Amino acid sequence: MIEGLVDTGASMSIMATNVVRKHGIMHLVASHETYKTTFGIMTQALGRITKLPIKVGRIICQMIFLVVDTDNYDLLLGLDFLIKIGVVFDVKKGIIQVCNKPKMEMEVLPLNVVNIL
Repeated sequence: MIEGLVDTGASMSIMATNVVRKHGIMHLVASHETYKTTFGIMTQALGRITKLPIKVGRIICQMIFLVVDTDNYDLLLGLDFLIKIGVVFDVKKGIIQVCNKPKMEMEVLPLNVVNIL
């Protein structure tokens, strides 16, 4: 299991290099690329992992992660994840719910724990 953050200001999901190495998925990282930080600074990323299956709560989906060298977090789930799973924010209650399949009951997600499948 990996602890992560949800960042509604991040357009894409990010995984730290040390997590990629620890879980033995370095072979999935392709192409070096740059990305823009929150402060508008262009920075070099190790690369990108495409179609990585993850599980959060009962939700399983394939995600794309930009792999960056950071110690600030292990995993950051951005808007790409939130849109894909159909998130509903309840700011008043401080919860995130998801209902991404027809006739599925709303589920409160434990977004601090992500499993790589």
